[in-house]
Amino acid sequence: MIRINLLSVGPKAKKAKPQYDVRAQVLLGVGVLAITVAGCWWYSAALDSEIETLQEEKQTKEKQIAQLKEQVKQVQDFEQKKKLLEDKNRIIDQLEQSRTGPVKVLDHVSQSIEPLKLWLTKLGMAGDSIELEGRALTNDDVVEFANNLRRTEYFTGINLQESKAAVENKINVYQFRLMFRLKG
Repeated sequence: MIRINLLSVGPKAKKAKPQYDVRAQVLLGVGVLAITVAGCWWYSAALDSEIETLQEEKQTKEKQIAQLKEQVKQVQDFEQKKKLLEDKNRIIDQLEQSRTGPVKVLDHVSQSIEPLKLWLTKLGMAGDSIELEGRALTNDDVVEFANNLRRTEYFTGINLQESKAAVENKINVYQFRLMFRLKG
């Protein structure tokens, strides 16, 4: 039998290569692991940076909200003060109108009395109705007073309700009562 040695032994023989190089595979695995860790670290850093930016934005927005709430509060306070002042002005206007009414009534009544010998004992005003009571030395003075009131353009519906003779402190007087209204 013939033997053939297929294995190369000797100076010209090639060394057999191992099928897998373990060192290269370990080095490749460590490299992939290092790249993965670096990628995760970079992604984590990017997320941290984004979180920090969003938190700064949130703080800025909260400051703006606080400022806007303060402005809204100031506007509401201003509106309340404005409403209060408008109410006060309305009340002052009403008082001014009610004050000038009686003043004008008294002015026109006093102008109608001047040349006559009579005096007033009561003047009542309810809305635009006026009731007047007084005394005069003569009945002609009472009639003349009513005519003077009719001549003014401030009164209407002048009506002599009562005129009666009386004695006060041994002097003959005429007690009278007039009712009239303001024009307008």
